Amino acid sequence: MRIRYRTIAETYEILHSKQSHSDPEKDSLAYCESFLKLKPEEARKAVKYIQEEFRVPEKVAVKLVDLKPVSRDELVAVLSSYGVMLDENNLSKMLDYFLGL
Repeated sequence: MRIRYRTIAETYEILHSKQSHSDPEKDSLAYCESFLKLKPEEARKAVKYIQEEFRVPEKVAVKLVDLKPVSRDELVAVLSSYGVMLDENNLSKMLDYFLGL
C-alpha cells in the first residue's frame, strides 16, 4: 500500500462531493473550508511543481502548498522542520512561486 498525501484543497474536494457526511467528516469539511487557500487543481499542480523543481518529498510539498508561505522565514521554518535545506537561489525562487499563486 502506498501512502498518498493530500492537500487541504483535495480533501475539501473529496468531502464536498459526498452526499452525506458523518460527524467527523463534517468537522473535517469545516476545517478545510476555514484553511482553504487554493482550488484543488491548482494545489495538485503546485505540489507537482514543487516536487519536481526543488526535489522535495511529497509530504513537504503538500505542507508547503497547504501553508502557502509568504515570507522567507515561514518558508525556512517549514523546510527545516522536515530537515530540508535549500540554497538562497532556490529559496527565493520557491518564495516567488508561492507569492505568485
